Amino acid sequence: MKKKNFTLVELLCATALVVILAGIGFSAYSYASHRGKEAATKSLITRIGAGLETLKTKHGFFPASSSYGNIEVTVNDNTGLITAISFGSTSVSDAKQLKDFLAVVDGENLKKYLVEHSGHHDLTDAWGGPIKYKYPGSINTVKFDLIAPGADGGFGTAGEEDTIPTTLSGYRENNEWACDDIANFK
Repeated sequence: MKKKNFTLVELLCATALVVILAGIGFSAYSYASHRGKEAATKSLITRIGAGLETLKTKHGFFPASSSYGNIEVTVNDNTGLITAISFGSTSVSDAKQLKDFLAVVDGENLKKYLVEHSGHHDLTDAWGGPIKYKYPGSINTVKFDLIAPGADGGFGTAGEEDTIPTTLSGYRENNEWACDDIANFK
């Protein structure tokens, strides 16, 4: 009985097939991971917007911020509870206001998007980029703007400075959304 060995061509074909399948699997994983982070960031921005609407409805105000700024969260080191949220120049620290806001936003879920920075915590998107807030908004002039940089970590369209466009046309090109920023005004 003769023993059959694999030929070099058969080994190369099998290796090529494994490499092709691994490439397809990695691409599918990367796509799904990106879409998952995008969905998580959209959900976070929607929840923050709903929390801000609750502040307006129940307490009569949107936190004021004359320019785009990071949302900063103060967490008590001993208890782990959120004790204040700063939206630019206005801080929400009143217990009733904070409780109403966090009930809508889901305070425990919010904590996984916090990054410690110089003694406070910045609220970030799923990629770790800062979520910016402004009221009155430059684009939502009656309400507020909430913007996250998205996967590229920069605001605006590719090739431009890392600045937030102040008009909707700054985000559009040929009537299409021209960047990966995630915002409440898309």
